[in-house]
Amino acid sequence: MEFQSLLNYIRDIVLITRGSVESRSETISDRQVESWIHQYRALLIKQDIDKGKYPNPSYIQEIKGLKLSPVDASEISTKPIGRFILKSNLQIPRVIDLNFLSGITYIGTADGREIQLIPQSRSFWQQYKFYTNNSPLAYLKNQYLYIINGDILEYIDVRGVFELPIEVEMFNNPTTGGIPNFDIKTYKYPIPENMIPVLRDMILSKEITKMLTVPSDIKNDAKNNDLNEATRTK
Repeated sequence: MEFQSLLNYIRDIVLITRGSVESRSETISDRQVESWIHQYRALLIKQDIDKGKYPNPSYIQEIKGLKLSPVDASEISTKPIGRFILKSNLQIPRVIDLNFLSGITYIGTADGREIQLIPQSRSFWQQYKFYTNNSPLAYLKNQYLYIINGDILEYIDVRGVFELPIEVEMFNNPTTGGIPNFDIKTYKYPIPENMIPVLRDMILSKEITKMLTVPSDIKNDAKNNDLNEATRTK
């Protein structure tokens, strides 16, 4: 499936809005529209998955080459015990839960050796299980991935349904001087084509309409104070 750029989706909504009430819609920024797109995409995906469906492949993104480093196993215990486990060097972006399951759909090596994801609460006791005490396992804590019982690995790949897809893109394209090494004009936004009209209508009806009904500037100082306050972005 060929996705459109995130900028195309943003501009589509902005142009529709400006075509209806241009003088009041100029204060609606591209950044605000982008935030709404991420928010309603996550909501629609969650609603779709909660129906019991397997995640649409269009939702799934991949973090490639997540670097791991050894840390003392006290990370899962209460004191240093001289045994080492692996921990990701960076926190991974948050995922959307899949109908009471984690939004992470794959953890493993580049050559396809999968590592099972377990709850953190199971990680300490897993080492004492007879049949699986040597099987590599992973768990997530504070957005860091930990690997236990496995061979020494330097990198792993992670696939999943992430809340903010642009964070995954930035993760895979580290910043240089604070500027991400990707272009919003060409970044293909992972959302199924049939979901776009629903997402657009939700933003227009629930967010844009509400903003356009905010009272105009009552001080008549041409600063649009009330509207600017309502549309302030972080």
